[in-house]
Amino acid sequence: MLLVAGCSNGQSSSATKPGDPSAAAVEDSPAQACTRDVLAALALKWREDKAPLDQDDKKLLQAFMDANMVENTPQYRIFIDHYAAGTGPIVLAVAQGTDHEEAITEQLGTESAGVAADCAAAAG
Repeated sequence: MLLVAGCSNGQSSSATKPGDPSAAAVEDSPAQACTRDVLAALALKWREDKAPLDQDDKKLLQAFMDANMVENTPQYRIFIDHYAAGTGPIVLAVAQGTDHEEAITEQLGTESAGVAADCAAAAG
């Protein structure tokens, strides 16, 4: 979830020059990174509500929590708000016969605009 792209020697992995407008399209803005990380954490947490996650997914969710929960970061607050908002509709959809994964996918679609807006506001 907290993925970092680039080369360890500080060189860009792309062929663009620093300051090249096309380079900006490759890198996430803080709001985009927040949105991606929160949506990924939501998907993992909702899956965990049904069944234990595999080790890789469990590590990804734990990394998000470790990076955000203790300090109560904006990303964590956004995660909590949207997790609370989305859990009920997922439970209801599953109770009405929708597959759990399909219900999660639909709820991610529902929450994505709000997560993006919240992340943009948090990024300032």
